[in-house]
Amino acid sequence: MPASRTNVACGRPRVRALFLSAIAAAAVSAFPPHTPAATPPTGRQIRATILRSIEAMKRAQRPDGRWPDYAQKGGVTALVTYALLQAGVSPNDKGAAAGLESVRRLKNQSTYVVSLKVLALVAADPARYKAEIQAAVDWLVGLQHATGAWGYGKPPPSAIADLKVGGALQTARSEAELRRAYGRPDASNTQFAILALSEADRAGARVPADLWRKADRHFRSTQLPGGGWGYVYHDPDPAEAYGSITAAVVASLQLCHERLARQGSAETMADRLATIERGIEWIARNYTIKENPNRELAWYYFWLYALERAGVTSGRRTFGEHDWFREGTALLVRGQRGDGRWTDRLYHDALCLLFLAKGFKPLMVQRLQWQGQWRHDPRDLDHLVRFLGKRVGGDPVDWRTVASDAPLADYLAAPILHVTGRGPLRMLAASVPRLKGYVEQGGLILFDAQGGDAAFTESVRRMMAEQFPESKFAALQADHPLARAAHRLTPKNIEIMTVGCSAAIVLAPKGVGDGWAAANPDRADDALRFGENLAVYATGGRRLPDRLSVAAVLQMPPDEPPPRGALRIGQIQHDGQWRPRPYAVPALLKDLADRFGVAVYNRPVPVRLTDLNLGTFPVLYLTGHYTFSLSDAERAALKHFLQQGGFLWAHACCGREAFDKAVRELVTDMFPDARLEELPPDHDLYGGKVGTRIEQVGYSPAVKAELPELDRPVLLGLERGGHLVMVYSPYGLADGLDGLRTFGARTVAPDDARRLAINILLYALEP
Repeated sequence: MPASRTNVACGRPRVRALFLSAIAAAAVSAFPPHTPAATPPTGRQIRATILRSIEAMKRAQRPDGRWPDYAQKGGVTALVTYALLQAGVSPNDKGAAAGLESVRRLKNQSTYVVSLKVLALVAADPARYKAEIQAAVDWLVGLQHATGAWGYGKPPPSAIADLKVGGALQTARSEAELRRAYGRPDASNTQFAILALSEADRAGARVPADLWRKADRHFRSTQLPGGGWGYVYHDPDPAEAYGSITAAVVASLQLCHERLARQGSAETMADRLATIERGIEWIARNYTIKENPNRELAWYYFWLYALERAGVTSGRRTFGEHDWFREGTALLVRGQRGDGRWTDRLYHDALCLLFLAKGFKPLMVQRLQWQGQWRHDPRDLDHLVRFLGKRVGGDPVDWRTVASDAPLADYLAAPILHVTGRGPLRMLAASVPRLKGYVEQGGLILFDAQGGDAAFTESVRRMMAEQFPESKFAALQADHPLARAAHRLTPKNIEIMTVGCSAAIVLAPKGVGDGWAAANPDRADDALRFGENLAVYATGGRRLPDRLSVAAVLQMPPDEPPPRGALRIGQIQHDGQWRPRPYAVPALLKDLADRFGVAVYNRPVPVRLTDLNLGTFPVLYLTGHYTFSLSDAERAALKHFLQQGGFLWAHACCGREAFDKAVRELVTDMFPDARLEELPPDHDLYGGKVGTRIEQVGYSPAVKAELPELDRPVLLGLERGGHLVMVYSPYGLADGLDGLRTFGARTVAPDDARRLAINILLYALEP
């Protein structure tokens, strides 16, 4: 293990050794970091790791509710309490409540301790601890140095007493020198103060606006030529940049930007964002998970914690080529000891727990990084996900960026893709089809013209017209499910393109992200309400996947010659949306071949009803969304096909009334003397003679809202000559075949839909 470096602040009293959590004083990592395993941990493993850490910390708690101090009184207790709350422990939990009571009573006399005190109390209950939070905020405000930074605060009585008796801990020669040393600003104290004041500000505490301006100027003025930051400011010799401080300052600048973006000039905002980008570039160039960049293993756990904060605040999935959360999580999951600890120091373990807990939020939205003026300002999506909170899916959600040349599986990590910026949308030619693939596999794209940029909007129109030539943009109407998914809104300047089953492409020519950036995420307005509608519509009732899960990419089977003797299913082409879910039937046919040994071609064959070879298909498949019509010749051909022993399977893809009406009219036109009749519960198709026995099925919320008592399968049949020649489901079945979901669709529950579809085809193909 490499030896750690000494304190960078040569010649100053070693007050860093008094740091409450020893984040900055940790000389050496207590477990050697290793290169993460090739296989990333699963969500279950991460949750188990978090739970073991929580239990280990609870076991270390003293009967009085405190945890053993390392240096400054109460620091470890405040840090561990904060980590437990961030990991999901309830403030009413016995251990957490005892810790909070101890934290509440801590005196305001050290920047580190007071900052962690604020973080813990805000995380627990900002209303209950309002007075204590404001008193701590006032103390921190008063301690801000003229430069805009913070030092340690006032030296504790123990340090002064140690000095007076000539103790070895201090190198200061007088009490005045000691007080100057404690008041001297540094980056570590400053970033903790900014973090605490930011959380307090969000919780409603009074924080002077000038504080953010001074801190922002300070951070921007102390950036080193290479883009990083060091620990000590205003030394005669330039400070050396290193990882933990650079990442912490990048996160702190983001927090200042959150409060100053609407107050300063456009030039100042651009300069601030450029400063942040230079810091991010420094992290990318120097990134390593094995140690704290430029500090070997010194303050290694502070590096992990700061890396998480920089990644989350900037929305960065990667620094350079490195997926920071995936790599760090692999290290922590694998490095945890059997007793739930990582090290022998609780403050190290608390930082490990914070890394896991705060970085593990599921993703609701990703922002596309494209080859042009894509939006670097994170405020819009920060505000949106904070507003969503637990409103969609029951858990707090997050956002991050994704590169335009990333694989499709990375695009699919979140249900919404936010594409925004100024100027023409530029992507490498090889990347553009990923947008189409993302939509076809259930994703929703929001094209958001920043500032109403016309060049961006026009480039989007051209690109989408090329990718989806059969679809058009249309104004979003008030009766569309997207306009009423969570809130009933009257849409303005919003256009949608329907692809497959849903409004999968949303265009905001006047922009919506600017409204999110300007909004208060604690107060609902129309911009944020529209964002919630997008989230509800895009998820379609699905629970978001774990942060590190790899999205399954649906694959179309290869177009190969069918095996000798294989049956082929024909899919009817009509003048409506005849193939809204291209992956559904191929998945069903694979299931038939794998589970039931049916020799069948791996994809449906598109057919026109006037094709001469119609009789070579034992089954024809018909689906769609809206009304459709067939020519006289096509209706006659279909009628002849059924009279000659063929079988028709039809279903309303999303259960829409227009398609249902068109199917019923088609049957009446072909056979005026007959009509579709509901199959009885004892029909062979349900009884297990083929496939599985089906007595009860579930339905989507839209169906349950109409028919709350419905729990039986509803299939309609057409008989000719004593034989069932057609089966039709007025409720969609595709959700159970391709795994995609559509908000507001009238469908059979996925597992039951798959069982019904298998039974239908097995029945149709039975000799």
